Amino acid sequence: MHKEKTLTHLFIKHLEERGLEKEIFFTKEDDEYYSVNNRQLIQKIYNVIKFFEKQGLKESDKVAIISENSVEWVVADFACMFLKLISIPIYTSLSVSQIRYILENSESKICFVSNALLLEKVFKIKSELPQLKSIVVFKNISTDKFKDDQVIHLPEILNSIIEISDEEIFDYLKALSLRISGKDLLTIIYTSGTTGVPKGVILSHRNIHSNIIACQKVLTIDENDTFLSYLPYSHSYERTAGYYLALFCGAKIYYAQNIDTIAKQLAEAKPTIVITVPRLLDKIYNKLLNSSEDMKDGLKKKIFLWAIDVAAKSKGSRSSLKWKIADKLVYKKIREKTGGCIRFFVSGGGALNKTVGEFFEGVGIPTIEGYGLTETSPVVSVNKPHENKYGTVGKPLDGVEIKFTNENEILIKGDLVMEGYYKDEKYTNEIIKDGWFFTGDIGEMDNEGYLKITDRKKSLMKTSGGKYVSPTHIEDLLMGLGYFENVSVIGDERMYITALIVPDKTLLTNFAKKNNISFSSYNELINDNSLKKLIQRDIDAVQKDLASYEKVRKFTLLEKSFSIEHGELTPTMKVKRKFVEEEFKDEIEKMYHKI
Repeated sequence: MHKEKTLTHLFIKHLEERGLEKEIFFTKEDDEYYSVNNRQLIQKIYNVIKFFEKQGLKESDKVAIISENSVEWVVADFACMFLKLISIPIYTSLSVSQIRYILENSESKICFVSNALLLEKVFKIKSELPQLKSIVVFKNISTDKFKDDQVIHLPEILNSIIEISDEEIFDYLKALSLRISGKDLLTIIYTSGTTGVPKGVILSHRNIHSNIIACQKVLTIDENDTFLSYLPYSHSYERTAGYYLALFCGAKIYYAQNIDTIAKQLAEAKPTIVITVPRLLDKIYNKLLNSSEDMKDGLKKKIFLWAIDVAAKSKGSRSSLKWKIADKLVYKKIREKTGGCIRFFVSGGGALNKTVGEFFEGVGIPTIEGYGLTETSPVVSVNKPHENKYGTVGKPLDGVEIKFTNENEILIKGDLVMEGYYKDEKYTNEIIKDGWFFTGDIGEMDNEGYLKITDRKKSLMKTSGGKYVSPTHIEDLLMGLGYFENVSVIGDERMYITALIVPDKTLLTNFAKKNNISFSSYNELINDNSLKKLIQRDIDAVQKDLASYEKVRKFTLLEKSFSIEHGELTPTMKVKRKFVEEEFKDEIEKMYHKI
């Protein structure tokens, strides 16, 4: 058997080991889940390959995919892989100008879109993109507005009559796979980032293959596992861990309809593993902690609060009598809300609050944190489920070398490091030197070999007094108060530190009622001086151990929530600091008395 380090080889191996009847993907439509097995999958892939050939696509041509996670996404992706085309995943939340930049920069020949709204976005700019031959829409929709024979419906491609048996398709794919090598390019992922113009990260088969194999050694995943997928495949974290890793280990993948349906679908899909970001865990944690507010039964409330306290203090130990009683009365019900089968959450894409991680461990849901970047395919390190150390991002994966500069910047070496930035050799040579990738993250290794991330090199602020401040550390402290949705700390080249705060509307309203603050509208509430004094009191309490120059002196409560769609958040729900500072510059200046 061909042993090349490619994803197509892993896919062929998966088909050989698990057969064509194996069900993999589950999609919810009209309150019912529909499955797709390997047989249906390879038939769809074959048809799309034939479509690409009819379109005259050649090796290394680029194909863009703008879609939510779906079977169609997977089909387009594998069809690209087998024909040695380079996939260009694009976030559905991007603006028309951002989409245009990526399609133009990548010179994409074909663009897949999932719905009419995205079709409209691409159709608007099609005349400005001479390289773009066709737009393929995943669903059958009315194309009256799109009078163009270059708009094609995927169902028409998939429903073509196949004059070929499943065995012949399998042999055909196997033969195509033998032509592919580890050094062949697989994808270009444009980083959304928190700053600047997106850069195209070039990843080869070897890059992602090495990451999948190394992850398999740390996370024991098999055919008994089920994933609930909600982070976008356009992000390398979900694509590698929640799609390729899950698929090649034989696990089932259920698709979340959107972020608001996750709670319901956790109970339906009963996942054993959820690839997530800290923001979702923070939300669940804060919701649980505040759920006692609505409890009418005094005894029930006392028991709940006692159990929450036991969970926080248990440090993962489940042997005490207290824990066992709390488990029977409270934790079991919490686990049932997540489907009751979760073996572990995998948290990445940002720093996990240690308190939140330990709390989930305490209620019987281990949460393992990892670290990575798009440029590293993406996983650099991850905690092992049975050697989990909260407050760290685990030990480096097999084949990953780590060292530190004098400023403690983390440098990475190994097969996982990208091939470079697309059309940007200058910046590639600045960030990769002698095979070492300069991450821009500050960290340290503890005496047991666990990696800790202490800050982003680029996110360190310097006050006008010359003091360096870590905004992420301050933001984490403030988020720990439990009634904030987002915090963005300001202070670069300023005399003192301030913060823009988006409160959680429900939790802030409850907080106000509890403190007997009356109001007639939410806008009136966030401008109430007595409320602000109470919040300042809480902020002062959590930042008591900070140096005086690090403390938030003033803050502004924002009525408008941050969102991915409006540009304040990245797809992994991190705040885009520069964007936010520009959007709310007037509010910021008021805190520095300049307006």
